[in-house]
Amino acid sequence: MKTIQIFLRMLPWLIIIGLIGWVMFTSQKNKATTSVVNQSAILREVEKIGKLELVRYNFKEITELTELSEEFLSFFKLGPDSKIALVSVGEAVGCLDLTRLMDDDISMSADTVYLRLPEPEMCYYKLDMEKTYIYSIQTNPLKDEGEFIQKAYRQAERDIREAALASGILMQTKSNAKTILEPILEKISGKVVVFKERPDSVNITTY
Repeated sequence: MKTIQIFLRMLPWLIIIGLIGWVMFTSQKNKATTSVVNQSAILREVEKIGKLELVRYNFKEITELTELSEEFLSFFKLGPDSKIALVSVGEAVGCLDLTRLMDDDISMSADTVYLRLPEPEMCYYKLDMEKTYIYSIQTNPLKDEGEFIQKAYRQAERDIREAALASGILMQTKSNAKTILEPILEKISGKVVVFKERPDSVNITTY
């Protein structure tokens, strides 16, 4: 009988403890669900941006190419060396492909969103064929002049790429991405945004 009385006296407390436990469990569950939804929403919004062009560098370079003529029995050359100088004008564009973001690139705390951006890349580099011209040329009549000129243009295009990398286009792309995306993500999430480095990040200063 005493056992029943003790149980009845404790029953309200047991009910209260049970309710508190249920509320805490439900609250934690709802919080986790909300966090997942927010991360998914952020990921979807960022992916919608797609490949974001962030930097455009314009270049004007002098490209020189020399192709030595073959020698005959080490006595004389079979014609003059082929030489060309191009004034090459072109551009290089740096971008970030936000469709490469994965779920684990985004994490959240109560008031902060942590984001690992994809590595910056060079979308493209090309010559402006209307503004690029041959400054001087000397060719060997025994060689294919057209092929030699095309080789010079290909070299000029590679020079544009190298000049862009040397000028820090990838680093500038990464910096611009953070500047542009930070306010967008803060508006979407209502939280402070912190950008984290990727563990497999390359040294973009010497790419």
